This record gives sequence, C-alpha cells and structure tokens, in this order.
Amino acid sequence: MAEEGRGPMFEGITFTIIPSDTLGEPDRIIRELEAQGGKYIPLRTTDQQIANLGDVTHIISTHIDFPQYNSAVGIGKHVVKPSWAHQCVSKGKLTGARQHSPDPSQYFQDVVLSVAGLPEGDKDAIIAGVMALGGQYSSPLSKLVTHIVAVDGEHEKCALALQKKLNCKIVLPHWFDDCFRLGKKINERPYMFPDPPYLQAGLARPASGDSLHVNGATVAMPKGVPSGPLPDTPPSSPSDARKNLNAFMGKQVMISADLDLATHLVNTLEALINHGGGTLTDSVDDADIYIGQYRDGEDYVAASRAQKEVANLSWLYHVINENKYTNPRTKLMHYPIPRNGIPGFEHMRISISNYNGDARIYLENLIGYCGAEFTKTMKQDNTHLITAHTRSEKCEAAMEWNINVINHLWIEESYAKCAAQSLTTPKYTHFPDKTNLGEVVGQTSLDMKRVEQMYFAKPRESPQKPTQPTPTHTKGKASPRKTVPALSAVTMKGTPRGTVQQTAPTPIAEDDETEGEQEEEPQTVKKARGRPRKSVTATPRLADDEKENRSPLYTGSGRAAAKKATERLSVNMADKNDYDKESKRKGGVVYGGRRSSHLEDISSPAPAPRRPLKRKSDEGTYDVTAVGSDLSDGETQDKPAKGAKKAKHAAAPSDLPPVEYKMMITGDERWLGHPKQEGTDKTKLRMLGVQLTQDAKDVDILVAPKILRTRKFVAALASAPLVVDTKYLDSALKQNKLMERPSLLHDRDAEERLGFKLTDALGRAKVNQRKLLRGWSIFIAKDIAGGFETYKEIITLNGGDAYLYAGRTGLTLPKRRLRDDPDAGSESQHQGGDEEFDYVYLVSGMTDPEVKLWKQFRSTAEKQDLEARIVRTDWLLNAAMSQQVTWDEKWELDEATVLSQRKG
Repeated sequence: MAEEGRGPMFEGITFTIIPSDTLGEPDRIIRELEAQGGKYIPLRTTDQQIANLGDVTHIISTHIDFPQYNSAVGIGKHVVKPSWAHQCVSKGKLTGARQHSPDPSQYFQDVVLSVAGLPEGDKDAIIAGVMALGGQYSSPLSKLVTHIVAVDGEHEKCALALQKKLNCKIVLPHWFDDCFRLGKKINERPYMFPDPPYLQAGLARPASGDSLHVNGATVAMPKGVPSGPLPDTPPSSPSDARKNLNAFMGKQVMISADLDLATHLVNTLEALINHGGGTLTDSVDDADIYIGQYRDGEDYVAASRAQKEVANLSWLYHVINENKYTNPRTKLMHYPIPRNGIPGFEHMRISISNYNGDARIYLENLIGYCGAEFTKTMKQDNTHLITAHTRSEKCEAAMEWNINVINHLWIEESYAKCAAQSLTTPKYTHFPDKTNLGEVVGQTSLDMKRVEQMYFAKPRESPQKPTQPTPTHTKGKASPRKTVPALSAVTMKGTPRGTVQQTAPTPIAEDDETEGEQEEEPQTVKKARGRPRKSVTATPRLADDEKENRSPLYTGSGRAAAKKATERLSVNMADKNDYDKESKRKGGVVYGGRRSSHLEDISSPAPAPRRPLKRKSDEGTYDVTAVGSDLSDGETQDKPAKGAKKAKHAAAPSDLPPVEYKMMITGDERWLGHPKQEGTDKTKLRMLGVQLTQDAKDVDILVAPKILRTRKFVAALASAPLVVDTKYLDSALKQNKLMERPSLLHDRDAEERLGFKLTDALGRAKVNQRKLLRGWSIFIAKDIAGGFETYKEIITLNGGDAYLYAGRTGLTLPKRRLRDDPDAGSESQHQGGDEEFDYVYLVSGMTDPEVKLWKQFRSTAEKQDLEARIVRTDWLLNAAMSQQVTWDEKWELDEATVLSQRKG
C-alpha cells in the first residue's frame, strides 16, 4: 500500500519479464507490481524479445542469457532478479537494483549474510566484500538469511537458526576468504558446521568436482550433427515458461565458409534453423547471427563491428539442443577461436592433473586453442601443470622439476584476455585445502574489450570541429591501432581432443586419469643453456637419459546497517583491496588472523627514516609454521577470542598519512586474545605513518623481544631492517610518536650462542642487498620440520633457488655458481670460500623418511661430479641470520651421526 501523501510504490516503473525455467511465478510478479502502480510490457510474440528497450525501466530475469542484455545494460536499464520485486513488496519500499543483479560475475548474488560472533573488523571486511559482489547483509536472523558466518557452531545465533529450522548454512569465515582469493564462489560443504571438514587434519584428496558450466561447451568445433529435432518431429516445449521461446525466430543466420562444412551438414542445419523460424543467408550485412570458426576474415570483422551476434558452431549446436538462446560471450568455447593461438603460448607444454570428465576435455581443448601443446603425461620438458588441487603425483614431480603449478583460472583468463597472464597472480596458485577446483571450471567469460582490440578494432575517426560541416577528407592524427591486427605467425601445437595422437614414452602417469585414447609424443623444447635465474623457487629437471621414479605422492537488515555497509564500499573498494591483503596474512580471512578492514590501513610506527616513504603493499602469503619447528613464531591463535568492537575514533582511509614504514612484529603476544586492543593499537601506529606487514621483503622495522629463530625474524634480516625490541613499540603506543634515535635490539646471550653480532649481520645485509645466496641451488628434504615453504622463503629472499627433494631419480643438480661470474657483486665476499663451488647442499632433519633420501642424493651428486653436503637446518639459519656463508662440521649430517644420537 502506498504511504499517505505518496504515489504507488512502483509508479513510473515499466517492466518486462524474461521467461526461464527458474523464474517461479511470473503472473504473481506482474500482479504485485501492477497493484502498486507498475506497468507491465509483454515481450514481442514473434521472437520473444523487447520491442523497444527505451520503453522499459526494469527487466526481470534470472539470467543474462537473452539477446538484448548487453544493449539494455549499455543504455542503463536495470536487469534484476525476481527477488528485487519480492523484497520491494515485503519491505514496502523500493530497494536498490544492484544487489539483485543476475550477472554471474556478482557471484554472491544469492547470498544473504548474517554474522555470529566475529570481531567488528573481521565482520566489516566480510560484509564489504560480499556486498561488493552482489550479496546482502542482514544483522538480525531472518528467514531470508542464506549464510551465517561463525567460528563457533554453538553461538546463540547458530543455535537459534537450528531451533527454528531455517534454511541457511552455517559456515566458517575461511569460505569467504577462499572465494575472494579465487574470484569464484566455491562449494560451502568443506566449511559448514557441524564438524567442518576444513578444520579436520589429514591430507585426503578432495572429492572430485564436476562443473555444470561446461555442458555443451567443451569444444569449439563439435563433430557430427546436433541432437535437436528434425522438421518432421517438432520439439515439445521444454517448459511452460519457455513455451514460445525460440532463439532463431525472425533471425537470419550466416554460416561462414571457414567452418568448411560438408554440404549435407549445412542442409541439416538449415532445416533445423528454418524449423525454428530462422533463415540462412550468405550476406553478412543481412545476417543477425554470424557463425564462424576463427577470429579473422572480412565477414567476422564486419559482423563484429556491426555488433551482430558472433558465435561458433558449438554455440549453434547448444542453442538447437537446448531450444533457448544463450550469450556466446559467456562461454569460452562458444565464440570463434584465434587461428594461431594466443601470443606467448607457442613454446609451452602443458599437462593436467585432478580434473575429470567434461572439465578435463574442456581444458585439453582450451590448451590447444591457446596455441600450447597439451601432454597427457608429464615429463621434464613440460612447462606448466594445471591442477585442481595439489594432492597428486604430478604435482609432487612438478615441484621437483621446476614446472609451474597453477589452477585452471590461469589458462581460462589468458584465453579470455587474449594474452598469457602472469603466473605470480595469487589466485592462479591458490588451492583451497578441501576443495577440488574442477567444480568452478567454465565460469570465465570473454573479455570483449580485449577481443575487440586484438581482432576487430574500429579505425579511429579524425577529430572534427563541431561548428564546421563534415569535410570529405579530414586531416588528423592516424590511429595507432590497425584495422585488423596481424595474427601470430606461430602455428598451433595443441591438438584439440578428438584427433589422433601418437604414443608417448613412459612418464608420470596419474592414477584415475587413464583414458582409452592414444597418447601424443611430447616434442622436446630447446632451451637456453645454463640455469635460469629466478626469484621464485626453482626445481631441477630430470636428465634426459634417466628414467623417472614413480614414487607415490605426499602429499537485509535495517537501514542503518545497510547504509553503513554501503558507505564502507564507496570509500573502499579499498575495503576490498584491504580484504585481499588480509587474505594473505597468516590464517587468511579468519578470526584472530586478519586485521580489521580499515584498521589495516591505519596500523603501525617507524624509526628514523631509512627508505623512501611509499612502499609496495603486502604480497606474501604466510602460513603457520609446523608445531615443534625451530621457526615457529609462537603467535598462532589456537582459540578465537570473544568478539571485539571497532576501535573508537578510527580514521577514515582518506584521513590517513602516507605509509612511511612497514613494521613486522614477531615473538610478541600482547594482542593474543585481545582483538579490540589490537585494533586500537594498529590505528595509533597507522596514524604515525607505520603499517604492519607480514611480508618479510617489505620490512623497514623488525620488532622482537630478543633475537629469535622464527620464520619472520630470519627471513626479514635479508632486508636489513631496523631491529628493535618491544620497548620501541611500547613507547610509540604510549607517547603517540616514534623514537627519533631508537637503539638496536640488544641480546648478547643469543649472539654468543649463535655466533654472530646483530650489528655486523645487518651491515652485511646492506652490502648483500638480498643476494647472499645468489647463484646457490639448495635442496630441501620433502618431510622437513617446518615445511618446504618456510625454507623456500628464507632462501629466495636471500637470492637463492630452493628445490624440493623427494628422492626422485635422474635429477640434474645445478652447481652453485660460476667461479668467474661476471654478474657477481659485493655479496660474493660473504658467500664462503672457493671450496664451495663444487658442493651441492641438502637441508634435512633426522627422521626416517629424510634419512632414506641421503643415499640417493649422494649418488646423484657423484654421477654429476659434485660433492653432496647433507646439513642440518642450522647451517641455513646461521647463514641467513649472520648474512654470511660459513662452514662448521657440526652442521653436517650422516647416518653414523643419526645412529649415535639415537643410541645416546
């Protein structure tokens, strides 16, 4: 009912409804809106499209797969789900259309979130992220809530939801963390109470995940004929909602000659199109839909520039089979492919692991269309491994062989953006612990702006003065873009699935992935001689004349709350960026392990200036070090504290001073269990120009109670930070200013015990410039305490290459560096004596699995005229902390030493 003095709620709103199987009751929506002043405009009966987009203000649809979607959005029409109408009616007022968009990129569009027992900062960060991606927030628990986020399944709000038998899911904050990192909504099952599998220990392989998004879109050039009905067998309507829907009604379709179809197939397709109300045409000017195979040729360019529907044969088959229109740009396999692949892929050899069924076929073909070579089995000359999770033998081998390990999002987004994407983008290397990423395959859409730039960019018109008549010839600056950019001259090496492949030698075959087709012969790629220098972990390749070892793998609420969340979004897709930063902290987006969203920008102090004021933002991902490791920080929060309120008088991001220093704190537990105080203190520090960081390479100030052998402390020393004790932090927080001349951390007992002076170590670190281990190749035993990633970080931050060693035969062990290395700098004076040149190091513990690796490591080194040194972790820690490589026999390990220690 309209409020007194006001017109009907939907007065001035004209709407139409796009039919679909999931729409619900369209007649009810029409009645409700018309009863409150809305005007319904039905679709055109001839082709089920909107007669005039200008006549409608809102389009109600459960999807974006209707022909006029892009045009509607382009002229500012609201495309909303039925939930928009229902919510307006239930609240008695118009609500924002944005939160009800059916756009699948808004992947939280179906989420109505409520929070149970999280600290204020964590709560705000999650709410901001969810609302930025189409979700809604409800402070009180209502029947509209779909998800309750909690760290304790027994919280009173969770208990109330169970008591009232509400249809909502109680999930850990980790679920939002992983969704944001991937940019996809993954299955909630591993994160759901009671007993979330995510919190359960164990290295079981995630369950297989099949994606429904690749149905009918696994290949760009399908074989045979579509399974749709022939003219003499008219199709029954798929549903009452789609009774009159037909994608070809009144449409002219052009089938391009580059498809090279047989005459009988063209005749079959013409019959199907004619039966659906469409016709074939040979003129691209007359066509409404262009069907082609490649992104080139005059017809393709003309159709694309004229904004006609451009698709491929796979899309045509899919539309015929499903008897409904879909947007060909939302499926990578429904749009013409690049004839010569994507630039940058021509020398790649890519294998796949842990994807099954249609998802696997889809990725195999996608690799080929990118221009890379797909290999069913993986050998040492593979360059990339695309995997749905990291629990497979291929993944283990890839780590040893320095093969890039990424998920499918990398290949999908490279194809969508027409360029090979950076392998260092965090989401491409993120693998949620209990999730098989096969479940989100096929959700990536084409980036049409990039496709246009690459394949059918329009010539720019010369600028003209508006007061002058249009000249016949206008002089102006020529467009730097070509009308049709030249395609890559490199031919596609990838072979889409379905073609005959040659048999491959015996490499790493994966369990559960054997298929009946023949394997292809991998083509060895010629590579530059010498060991490539890398800033990330490297791993050696197998010698070409050695066999592989097939060892098994290791592993809506009230107005105030809505307004508050909206305001947070407006100042903070900063909030979203902050959220991304927080994801990289220890524990990710979980209670007690993430900073409050805006307090992150307001956090921490600084010493006397040493470096430029502005620093890069945090990038590293830090996990909790294994229990019992020497490198454990002792800072992990095992139990969440009670909820904390937002710090009072917190500054808005626009009021913050520039970040002058990055501070890292280790070994200090003042905030453990006190999130409210943590937020307040970080606000103070941030107002002093200091920001806390978890990234050791960005550290200006390192705060610790004493010299520690934690991962943070050891790794941060490579950056030569100012190292101070916790009194420095106490003073900054108490006096609200930074000490002008702070004293260096003093810990004589630790210096005597460890054999170095901190002052001298920091001086050497300045000279080394994070190159102490430049040229060194250091192997880490697979089962080492603390984990490979811990030692990898220490080695790489000091310029070295870290290799996982699991005893695989045939490894080529690189030497440390050239004796007369022309690139050697001042760091060489701290890299040990000449005797180091022929040694290759394995850092190991003394557990049985590690000791079993020693014999094979020595044998491999001897075959390559190298001398193996198997050392304790103390050798590496001493080098990193003292910032010089030295040798002491007490660090060497052998079987006799282990035996004597066990007897003693």
